[in-house]
Amino acid sequence: MEIIICDVLISGGTIITQNSTRAIIQNGSISIKGSEIIDIGNKEDVDFKYSARKMIDARGKYIFPGLINTHTHLFQTFIKGLGEGLSLYQWVDGIAAPSAFGMSEKQAYLSTILGGMEAIHCGTTTLLDFMYSMPHSRLHRQVGNGLRDIGLRGVLGLGLMENGEEHGLSPCQFRPVTEALAEWHEIMEEYKGGNLSFALAPEIPFGISPNSFRAIREFANKHGILITIHINETLDDDKVNLKDYQKRAVPFLEELGFWGEDVVGVHCVKMQPEDIEIFAKNDVKISHNPVSNMYLGVGVAPIMDLKQSGLTISLGTDGAGSNNSQDMLEVMKSTGLLHKVHHQNPAVMNAQTILDMATLGGAKALGQADRIGSLEVNKQADLFIFDPFKPKSAPVFDPVSSLVFSSGPENVSTTIVAGNILMEERKIIGFDELEILQECQESAWELAKRVGYIPNFLKL
Repeated sequence: MEIIICDVLISGGTIITQNSTRAIIQNGSISIKGSEIIDIGNKEDVDFKYSARKMIDARGKYIFPGLINTHTHLFQTFIKGLGEGLSLYQWVDGIAAPSAFGMSEKQAYLSTILGGMEAIHCGTTTLLDFMYSMPHSRLHRQVGNGLRDIGLRGVLGLGLMENGEEHGLSPCQFRPVTEALAEWHEIMEEYKGGNLSFALAPEIPFGISPNSFRAIREFANKHGILITIHINETLDDDKVNLKDYQKRAVPFLEELGFWGEDVVGVHCVKMQPEDIEIFAKNDVKISHNPVSNMYLGVGVAPIMDLKQSGLTISLGTDGAGSNNSQDMLEVMKSTGLLHKVHHQNPAVMNAQTILDMATLGGAKALGQADRIGSLEVNKQADLFIFDPFKPKSAPVFDPVSSLVFSSGPENVSTTIVAGNILMEERKIIGFDELEILQECQESAWELAKRVGYIPNFLKL
């Protein structure tokens, strides 16, 4: 039998495939060539067929599909902990928006690298970055540069906001939507290929005119890209829309023809039955951000109602400014705990359901279910290796339950995206992590001083 050359052979681990039967392969191996999985199965059926340029011994470890974060703002890694205790719009207008506006291109790049490093350490292989609306797109380019350099699979979201000062929105974020879309077309051409794709990201329903919402829908249809929007995070969306248009936000956008299967609705906390019906009719995808929702005190999204309506549920960290991390492992555990206590039912949501949200749900939400979300032949080699021999996780009886409820970044030993090893033995390839962290610390303090928010504690 002719030996096949492959790039990476991961040998002897327990593989949590997340395929349609949720098969778990003990003493399994995965062969990777280029960006794809070319073989997966029992070690004795796989290993003898291949000669690998890189062998990874996964004995005693678990191999999971990469986690998919469907909502973050990477620039906010520079404002962790600032504004604790503020309400949503106090925090956005007083901390988040001025920080984005005052950020240099280098700081946008560094904050992306910082968030990317944390994501890799937590087993995240794909994320959707929702960069705020700005008068220009220079910072959006730096997010793209950062994601490209660190190797994550990313969806670049163009934040869009053009009005709403009368409702308390910050003018520093305003830019005509038509102007932003024209430049976004250039950016899409510049960054196409590789692991990056694109999305339009209207920030909130009352920051954009009806005609601009129609233009967003037309642009997305023409170019086949996603749309993502913060919706019903608080009651403000409905209150303002009722005042301006005599319609609540979700029905108003339905009249404009905005909703569709390519839309990812973020937060979805204050949903009415009519809203859920509209979402179900249009197959809108959901990005559930439980840690952010708890941190800002906005409420509990009706995830079980959304799920029972047949909607796809994915998970997101949100930005580090309203989460204080980019840890999808923490998000998974928080998802389970929040809904168990909210429903006062420990069986309302189990670990497998939560892992499904973080993998298959995320893949479907991003329109990439044929490429990512599970470990199968011909899918992208996006995965992480889980070392169970850590005090927090040992002993392991059920690897899925242990991942969701008993793990941390210390368990993630190796992370691979599109066949590229981004981290091995907990060391990120190609970056001096300590040097980057020290540079980010200094640069974040410079930003805080520039925007006039100096915390009341000593600088390190």
